[in-house]
Amino acid sequence: MKFLVDRTTGKLAKKLRALGFDAASWAAGPIEEAAREARAGGRMFLTRSRRIPGAGQDLQVTIIEANSPAEQVREVLRKLRLEPREEAFFSRCLLCNEELQPVSKAEVEGKVPEFIYRGYDSFHLCPRCRRIYWPGTHLEKMKREVGRILPGRDEASREVEGEGKMPGGERKREKGAEG
Repeated sequence: MKFLVDRTTGKLAKKLRALGFDAASWAAGPIEEAAREARAGGRMFLTRSRRIPGAGQDLQVTIIEANSPAEQVREVLRKLRLEPREEAFFSRCLLCNEELQPVSKAEVEGKVPEFIYRGYDSFHLCPRCRRIYWPGTHLEKMKREVGRILPGRDEASREVEGEGKMPGGERKREKGAEG
């Protein structure tokens, strides 16, 4: 399921991306434009606003009641009866929503700090913003947060995925990248 998340929900889009969901953000412009964009893109519109033009006319809308991002994620999963797939966790860029692509260690040489280059063998790249991800301490922190958000999942006690399954760790913009 694809989402368009408006600015009224705060960090919800980023949390959904960490779980592997396609969650585009709408941060500017009137809600009417966001609703048109959601409809045109075949996306479920997630908002806290109760006045949504075109709701019910080929526009799927879920009104978010919760305040905290963690509660908002649980609410979306419950209302839409979604079950996140662990293999999709940390597979999207948290900033721009693109699917991360694996890259060879040689491709990131000189683009990440030397100690990171020496310490890790698995790297992923966002094709849009050019951020580089690796399974650093940030990934462990995110896994603990997923464990707190999703009941019955103890991500904190799980090992970091194997070298080929890394997305979502530390991130750094590739030299010369914009965004």
